[in-house]
Amino acid sequence: MNLKIKELFKLIPLLVIPCLIFNSCSRSEVTAEQTQKGTKESKLKIGYSLNLETLCLIFNLSKAGESLFKQNPLPRATLARSLTRKFDAFKNHEAVIKLNSLLDNDLVDLYDVDLALFHDELPSYLQYTDYPIPYYVNDIQSKKDLRETFNDFSISVGKFFVDSKLDSFIKIEARPIYEGIMKEISTLSIKEDYILEMEKYYGRERNSYNIIVSAFSFNGIGRSKTIPNEKGISVFQLITSNPQLESDSICEWDSFQFGYSNEDYFREMAMHELGHSFFHEALRENKININKVKEIEFLFTKELKRDMKRQGYMDWITCFEEHLVRLGEIKIMKALGLNSQTNKYRNRCVVERGFKYIPVMEKILEEYESNRESYAKIDDFIPTLVLRLSERYRQI
Repeated sequence: MNLKIKELFKLIPLLVIPCLIFNSCSRSEVTAEQTQKGTKESKLKIGYSLNLETLCLIFNLSKAGESLFKQNPLPRATLARSLTRKFDAFKNHEAVIKLNSLLDNDLVDLYDVDLALFHDELPSYLQYTDYPIPYYVNDIQSKKDLRETFNDFSISVGKFFVDSKLDSFIKIEARPIYEGIMKEISTLSIKEDYILEMEKYYGRERNSYNIIVSAFSFNGIGRSKTIPNEKGISVFQLITSNPQLESDSICEWDSFQFGYSNEDYFREMAMHELGHSFFHEALRENKININKVKEIEFLFTKELKRDMKRQGYMDWITCFEEHLVRLGEIKIMKALGLNSQTNKYRNRCVVERGFKYIPVMEKILEEYESNRESYAKIDDFIPTLVLRLSERYRQI
């Protein structure tokens, strides 16, 4: 695993973190001991990222954060609001001012906190790999100028981290909060070999799968990044708390509900997004596959567009991938013997959320499953899937 990525993903010190998908714990303090004893380290890491918490706080203090809190009034994000108020004195910090400028010039999105994952661990915060290509495309500034702009902001993020003494706050004063979050996650019964089944089914392996929880983030938000390095790819998934479960007032931390205790929500936000990472090469980088999928855009009917728009899916490529990711979840749950959950989830996807092609695609994928010598990876089967869908629906 890339050392810089490993260093950036810090788990809570001295906290025994429950392992939801693998038997061996992914707690940084015991990793060396496990390795010495010959125990294979889990690919799954669950914890907070110091980098991401810092950028969340800066966003919360910015005009974007102010707008987000205003448009989504209490009881939304009770915890994030409370923690952010403790740092109100830093609203005029250079990092916040520069972030406002980035937002004004459309160089970052409303809550682009996952950019923190492309940097070494604070306080150095050096960018170790490029942001995704769209960040360097601008009508006014060159790629070189944009790099300098982002680098200038990153320096200020490092200063903010030091000036605000956020490291000490998180590790000491906020420690009960992170312990409470992990205690809630420990109540979930996610199947242990879920990720191994995903790798087997899709024909791809990743270096690591990092699920990031957060106290400073606005709740109800999911962010996913697939970051390559010299040894492969690591996947990072931010999952913020469930706004329907988080307590609407601050009380003692041992009775506060942090919003991480619902298994369906956790699977939808975390495991669903991890599933998307397996289509990074197949549907985002493979131009042949992308063009093939566009050939059956006639399937993106007016009715389907309406159902997808309600969920924020605005184009056919995205809709197609969402079908496949959900279908993959169904296939994997079925393989793990979770029959009641499989049927419940399939019904929710098809009936309640309008993913109408799942039953037909599920049948077509049997050809992929029974012929893995020809289709080593899901990427290889996309053209055949498109062909079968075209044959099926052009006859109607």
